[in-house]
Formats: sequence, C-alpha cells, structure tokens
Amino acid sequence: MTSRERVLAAMAHREPDRTPVFERIIKSPHADALLGRPCAATSFEYRMERLADGAFTDLCLAEARDRVDLAELLGFDMIALGPNGLPPATRPRRLPDGSWQTGDAIARQSESGWVQYVRADRPVERTDEELAAEMEAHLAMPHVAASPDPEEYVVFREALRLMRERGLDLAVYCSAYAMPVCTLPRHQLEWLHTRPALMRRLYEHYTDQVIDRLRTCAELGADIVGLGGDLANDQGPFISPAHYREFVLPGIQRQAEAVHGLGRWATNTSDGNLWAVLDDFLLTSGVDGYGEIDYVAGMDLGTLKKRYGDRICFIGNLDIRFTLTRGTPEECREHTVECLRKGWGSGGHILMTSNVVHEGVILENYLACLEAYRDYFGIGSRQ
Repeated sequence: MTSRERVLAAMAHREPDRTPVFERIIKSPHADALLGRPCAATSFEYRMERLADGAFTDLCLAEARDRVDLAELLGFDMIALGPNGLPPATRPRRLPDGSWQTGDAIARQSESGWVQYVRADRPVERTDEELAAEMEAHLAMPHVAASPDPEEYVVFREALRLMRERGLDLAVYCSAYAMPVCTLPRHQLEWLHTRPALMRRLYEHYTDQVIDRLRTCAELGADIVGLGGDLANDQGPFISPAHYREFVLPGIQRQAEAVHGLGRWATNTSDGNLWAVLDDFLLTSGVDGYGEIDYVAGMDLGTLKKRYGDRICFIGNLDIRFTLTRGTPEECREHTVECLRKGWGSGGHILMTSNVVHEGVILENYLACLEAYRDYFGIGSRQ
C-alpha cells in the first residue's frame, strides 16, 4: 500500500498492511533539531524575522519544504496542510524587550514556547450590552462566500508540488477547528445562558466560515478534514451535554455533511474527558473519526474501539503529558506497542500523539515511539 492508500483504508475500516502513522505538528525546537535548521512552520523567531524582511512568499515556500521534509524523514503516512494566512498589512518590528509588534498586536514567546498575543493599546472596557450590540452588528452582515485568495494557499500548493516531485503519495489532513468552547471569552460562555439566540447565531457564523474554507482545501486535495475545537478538560466538558447539543452539535453536523458532500472524511476533535457527550460527539455528529484522544483524561483506546470501532477511526492516543515528557525511552516504546495493539482491528486507527509534539516532550522519547512502531511492523529503521 502507498501511504495515502493506508490512511484511507484505516478511515474506511478496511484492514491496512499496517497502522498508519502521522503527526499533525512537531513544534520547535524539536522540528529544528530534526531538520538541522530553523523550522519555518514552527520557529517563532525565524518566522517573525522573515516577515520583518517582507519575505512572506519565501517563508511559505520554506514552510512547505519543512513540512514535507519532516513527513519524509519520519516516515509519516499523512501530512497536515491548510490555509497559511495572508501577509500582515504592516511588517513586524522587534521591541526592546524581545517581543514583536505587528500593527496593534504584540506577540511574545514565553520560556515554555507558547506565544501570547496582546493589544498594544489597552482595550477600552465595554459593558455586556456594548459587547452584545457589537456582536449583533457583526452577525447582521450577510454571509458572502469569498473567493479563495491564492496567497492564502501557497504552503498547500507548494507542499503538493514537492510531494509529486519526490514521489510521495501522502494523505492530506486539514484542520478546520472553529467551534470553540474552552477558548470562548468569559462573557460568551455566560451568553450561553443569558443570550442563547445570539450564541446560536455565532456558531452558525463559524460554521459558514468553516464550510467556505473546507471547500477550497478539498479542491486542492485534502483527504480528511478535522472539525471541532477544544471542549473539555480532565473533569469533563466545559459546558453541559444539553448545551453541547443545542449550540455546538448542529454546526458540526452541517460541517460533516459538507465534507461528505465533497467526498472527503470528517473527524471531530478535542482533548479532555468527553465521555459525557461522546455519543453526540462521535455518532450524532455524523463524523468518521476522532482526533486528540486524551490518554491521561481517561479516553482509553481499547474501550473506545469496543464501543465505537465499527463507525469511528481513532487518530492518536500517545500520551504527551506524562509518558513522553517524563518517561524513559523504554516506557515510551512499551506505551506505543500498547497503543498499536488496542487500536488494531478492521482499520480504524492512525497512530499519533494525543495532540502535538510540544516543547515539553523529550525528543528522544518521541523518536523511541517511532522506533517501536517500525519494530512492531518490521519495517526497519530510517536513517
């Protein structure tokens, strides 16, 4: 099987020759170490310096190269691609404290690697009524599907060109996470109770935007579209099951229908403990897969396969909170084999971490997982 054939077999619950392997994001400094250069996709300083030079297109071409290089180097069966955004209206400039200002936004990278964005001018405090009136005005504007801007898909197109050039038949995963719950500002979480009609319209607006974007990604070559957004923590969803069904679920259903209408696969995505809403999240939603399966939050892959394995393809479940951040390479190898065994059977599993390879993951541990995967299927080491 080619890599793409392997992924599509797993999604269709046809037994592949081996479990596909994938990683959505490998963050810097790990990506830098693997490539032997700053990774244009994830190195904050490199990206800001290139944008400050006005080299937007060159940065996009470098990002495409780095994404393909990482997929090829590590033997992935799928690559994550999507819109790269448009060039900033003004070039970033470095501030004396090391942060970067672009327009009225200041970006600062913490020691842990996370990038925080704040307003350069302190925003004026607004009342709940003023915030609601602003949202009402925004949502009152008629939705017009915009024609895709070619500059927004430079990375996507260049990565596809490089894959053709190198003879890489990788499946393409496109993130379209735009149904927020955990990341909603406090006043919007309160509006679920106090202004439900407004929040329903807001989620409908998000859904319209997702459908516009996924059409272009599907036309370019996306095979799987990831839907959803962070919904839960270890204790369970941030909102009640009733609120999930009322506000979020209708949008996921409409997005999944649009993905299927384009002949592509749809997944629903969130880490955290989802048991309280899982039937709606996986079955009522109409999706085909489940991403960011949170091992530590109690989302056991073996149990999931027994309950939903005939309908759902599971993407992930390697623990990036404890095993890959504090464990030994041998513990990581054992964890990988356990994950592969639990996920095997009638397709339905793609090996990945439970979110991304973040800054706190020990790179040696992640490479031990990949080594264990290769040993398990007898496909030999990669140089």
